[in-house]
Amino acid sequence: MPVLFNKHSQSKEIFPGLKAKIVATKELMTLISEISYGIQSEPLPMHSHPAEQTTYILEGKLIVFIEGEEPQTLESGDIYFVESNVLHTIQSLSEVIRVVESFSPIRSEFQ
Repeated sequence: MPVLFNKHSQSKEIFPGLKAKIVATKELMTLISEISYGIQSEPLPMHSHPAEQTTYILEGKLIVFIEGEEPQTLESGDIYFVESNVLHTIQSLSEVIRVVESFSPIRSEFQ
């Protein structure tokens, strides 16, 4: 059944400080992520990937850095998107950030 029941699902540690519940089809992956890096004085290293990405901030505050754009401070209810192979990163301004991230095509390294 194509349903993920929150109460019956476990989070997977993607990286230290990043846990997510993951659902994926052949071409689309969605993560319900909890980012626990704490308040950061510096952004994480820039990275890119072949997947397009959207990120909706459920809880917390962050600065998003996207190549070719001015840094933007975002908080609950805001969303950002990143085109394929564009460098980007975040800097956490909260102890914990909760987001919904979608990637297309899927990021096989997360499965």
